[in-house]
Amino acid sequence: MKKLLGVASTTAAVVAAGMFAAPPASASNQSDCIALKLVCVWSNTNFSGNTFTANSNWGGSCKNSLVVGNSVAQGRGAIIRFYSKDNCTGSYFDIKVNNYSSKTPFAVHSFQVKPI
Repeated sequence: MKKLLGVASTTAAVVAAGMFAAPPASASNQSDCIALKLVCVWSNTNFSGNTFTANSNWGGSCKNSLVVGNSVAQGRGAIIRFYSKDNCTGSYFDIKVNNYSSKTPFAVHSFQVKPI
């Protein structure tokens, strides 16, 4: 019983401390992604399959996608560079502001704001 109360107390403390955040906005298609100012990666071509989304709080540094992507869209106010390997390495291509690719030239593993 004492252990159960400890878990409940810990859970209450975490919730009270604001450790849980609302889930990020999600996009069901490239138009939603652009309108919501997100970066979106879909596992399949033509914006289908599982989706990984970087929301407007993302600062632009390198981000590994949890979904290996074959279509992408972005509504950020900067050019986004998409890479063929994790940690923003390998081959890359750029997507202009408020644009998309329904079939990427290779599977996307990571992305970042285009370095200047």
